[in-house]
Amino acid sequence: MVNDNRQKKIMELIMKKGNLSVQDLADEFQVSDMTIRRELQKLDQNKMFERYHGGVRYVKEVSPEQRETEYTDEKKQIANYCLSLISSKDTIFLDSGTTAHYIAKGLADSLLENVTVITHSLTTAYSLRNANNVSLFMAGGEFRQNSQGFFGSNTKSFLENLYVNKAFIGTSGIIERGYSVFQFADAEIKQTMIDSSEETYIIGDSSKFGKRSMNLFAPLENVDMIVTDHSLSDYWVSFIENKEVNLTRV
Repeated sequence: MVNDNRQKKIMELIMKKGNLSVQDLADEFQVSDMTIRRELQKLDQNKMFERYHGGVRYVKEVSPEQRETEYTDEKKQIANYCLSLISSKDTIFLDSGTTAHYIAKGLADSLLENVTVITHSLTTAYSLRNANNVSLFMAGGEFRQNSQGFFGSNTKSFLENLYVNKAFIGTSGIIERGYSVFQFADAEIKQTMIDSSEETYIIGDSSKFGKRSMNLFAPLENVDMIVTDHSLSDYWVSFIENKEVNLTRV
């Protein structure tokens, strides 16, 4: 089995069972204990999983409240830079997530005029509810509390019938193969936003690099720019430059 595929199946199985021993996983995938331990080492930075002596457990997705308190300064700096990319009369997608929320707050207080914002995020929409300089459109669907946004076929249908100047999209993880998120429904919405925008910006602090969530939604080179902070390692700077993807560190 290809290693990337095996790791995804390991993640899916842990999420389904709640917790599993190394021996359970070795038996399931018919590999050695050492192979499973190497696979689990790759999950060490993934906050959905927690290793314990002899096994691993699923600890669920990070809550919105927890995300709000992590890397706050970096997310605000990224948001401020993204605001400089927006022009009056632009039509933009704003994703769910903390950094997108900061972009929305900054946009509401900015001197920009006649900006159209389309979002599926309740938090983002709430930040723009009184913004006189913004025309706000909300994509409906199934509300998911942990993401504070709307997802599903109705959301996707609404978004794929639009075309915007710019999309600002968050991610849970960035690896060599591309960008990933926890939920399939979230990945589907992000894919739709990328397909329906002239320019796409991935917004993610440096802690997201080297982490993988279960659902990949785009290869690295499928976006116009990655906006992150100055703490990004030399390895990732070099790798992204070799992929000829625009990278901005703020």
